[in-house]
Amino acid sequence: MQPARSVTFLLAFALFCLGCATGSGAPGASETAPDVAPQTTPATAPPTPPAPSMVEYDPDPWEPMNRGIFAFNEKLDNYVLEPTAKAWDFVVPGIAQTGLRNFFDNLRIPTIFVNDLLQGKPDAAAYDVLRLLYNSFFGLGGFIDIATMVDIPKSDEDFGQTLGVWGVPSGPYLMVPLLGPYTIRSGFGQVVDATASSYAYFTPFWTQIANLSELGNAGASVGFKAVELLNLRAIYLEELEASRLDAFDYYVFIRNAYLQNRRARVLDQTDAPAASADELYYFDDEMSGDDDDDDFDYDDDEEDFDDF
Repeated sequence: MQPARSVTFLLAFALFCLGCATGSGAPGASETAPDVAPQTTPATAPPTPPAPSMVEYDPDPWEPMNRGIFAFNEKLDNYVLEPTAKAWDFVVPGIAQTGLRNFFDNLRIPTIFVNDLLQGKPDAAAYDVLRLLYNSFFGLGGFIDIATMVDIPKSDEDFGQTLGVWGVPSGPYLMVPLLGPYTIRSGFGQVVDATASSYAYFTPFWTQIANLSELGNAGASVGFKAVELLNLRAIYLEELEASRLDAFDYYVFIRNAYLQNRRARVLDQTDAPAASADELYYFDDEMSGDDDDDDFDYDDDEEDFDDF
């Protein structure tokens, strides 16, 4: 009996140990442990770059220099050009001033014609030819704007606008001594246009007909251009005086008006609503692009002032 009891005891002890081993073992031995995501330190996400349309664009990086040149131009205008323009306005009748402006506008039509072609505007170029013929032959050499009277559309394109149409960026704003506001693009365009239209100012007329020397020819040509600018300054006496009185920062007013004017002309948006005075002190998001230049209306007077 004792051997049987010993065998029974050993068997029961073995079963007890086996039960302890399976009951107190690691969870993985008898059941599947729940999936637990490992704890990791969250990575810092890189900052989202601003959208391209919201990137701030400074159209006037040379403002300190430009303000100094602007102050010089203003003093020159106040002490020399404005008094001379007032005397001109007093002596020359308004109808004669308008005739002179028409005459000089007529001289610019050939360069406008070329720029219309370069911008892919054959209809406008055809109207340019008609305006030149009508005003030259029926308008006494351009002094009378017959073309407008018969509803022939007027174009006012320059090489700066042509470059803008081709996608050339406007570049920084620049105030030029004596000449006024430009951008790099419009300034280069002005040089090209002036060279192309030099026939109107440096022609054989002064030498062959007026019998002037080369020095006299140059002086007469410079005087011819001076008359054009002086006449324009006389025409806009009241407008410029009013803008000076209304503007709390005349430099900013002129800069923004010029850039918005140039942009509107490049985009052919001169029929859009006019900008208010307050809007001329701030740049909107659209001005962060290439153009000089916003969708504002500028009538013929303001376009002439742009050339001035």
